[in-house]
Amino acid sequence: MSLFTYVSQGWSENSASLNVKDILPEIIAEDGPKSAHNFKMPSIRIKQLSDSRLTVYRNLRQTNLVRQSGHFIAEGWRVVERLLNSSFEVQSLLLSEKRAEVLADQIDIKADLFVLPQREASQLIGFPFHDGVLACAKRLENPSLGSIINQQAGKNPILICCPKITAPDNLGSLIRLGASFGVQGILLGPGSVDPYIRRTIRVSMGTFFNVPIRTDNNLLSELKELRQQNRCKIIAAEKTNNSQPLCDAIVSTTITNSVDQSSPTILLLGNEADGLDTEWLDLADKILHIPIQTNVDSLNVTHAAAIFLHELTRKY
Repeated sequence: MSLFTYVSQGWSENSASLNVKDILPEIIAEDGPKSAHNFKMPSIRIKQLSDSRLTVYRNLRQTNLVRQSGHFIAEGWRVVERLLNSSFEVQSLLLSEKRAEVLADQIDIKADLFVLPQREASQLIGFPFHDGVLACAKRLENPSLGSIINQQAGKNPILICCPKITAPDNLGSLIRLGASFGVQGILLGPGSVDPYIRRTIRVSMGTFFNVPIRTDNNLLSELKELRQQNRCKIIAAEKTNNSQPLCDAIVSTTITNSVDQSSPTILLLGNEADGLDTEWLDLADKILHIPIQTNVDSLNVTHAAAIFLHELTRKY
């Protein structure tokens, strides 16, 4: 006996917002309803999981929505909650039945709502649907470097710059760190991981939605131009023959040297395996390192970033 699933149909931005408890779907078999809910919205009957309206949620581990799709997936209630409260355009939500009951009083949406039994939802997405909450939203346009720098951020704004960060978990943690220390934005160079990957957004705990992120294939040349115009100060986090210990540099008292206080300090963080290339080190006003024991090669990039951001924002 096959199951059918009701799905609430999309409505316009001008439509009234509805509470989830008013539009929970009913699951019915061929011989009639198994449970009843009060529908106030038009509904579509979905007869099988192969329905094209569910495509964005299908086999998520194998079919991550790539940069060209214009969409992304957010996972987990806390992350999705922050997405719903952000400026991003949410296009649909997928909830398990149990989650829908729990969240009925907490969500007002203006998007398609899909509610499926746990087993069918897990089959659709390709892994156990323990969190019971997914959302599909539209990607923002890639912000310009100028728009990030020209934000009103007060004195001594800070940008994180990663020429080539490749691990989604590391980028997600950097985004969360950046939000915690009030960075003005994050710049990603060519070869970096897609910031909209589901894992990155999840690790960021939804802070992703509040930190401007620019992916830039010409990042090096753009920063060179800023540097030549004396519109920024660049600090590279790297151990070299000429680098200074971070603890000796007292960076927070010198970040405004030779630049206006409204101009950003850009913190360069290297690749997880290879660090920063020479062309990036040559761009830096200062090259600083964190002293560690000689039997340890390096710190994880997120640990190093946390220490640097603390020093850059610390008031002596």
